[in-house]
Amino acid sequence: MVTTIMTLWQRYRNKTKVAELTGHDWKTVAKVIKMVEGGGQYPVKKPHPRILDSYRQQILEWMDEGLNGVRIFENLRSIGVKVG
Repeated sequence: MVTTIMTLWQRYRNKTKVAELTGHDWKTVAKVIKMVEGGGQYPVKKPHPRILDSYRQQILEWMDEGLNGVRIFENLRSIGVKVG
C-alpha cells in the first residue's frame, strides 16, 4: 500500500487522485505521505500466529511418511484440531 501510494504521489502530486486510484480515503493517503516524507516508516502489521503453527512438525512427519492432504486433514481432526 505504501509503495503504491508513494509512486502515485510522485507521479500526480494530487492526494485526491491518488485516493481515487488506490481506493483509499484521502485522509489515509495524506497520513502515509506525511509519514514517509517526514522520514518515518509506515507501521508494518505484526505476524499473527496460525492455527497449524504448533502442529507443523507433526504435519511434516506425516508428509515424510507419504500421507496425502486428505489423510493429514483427517489425522488433525482426530486429534481435536479445528481446521477447515
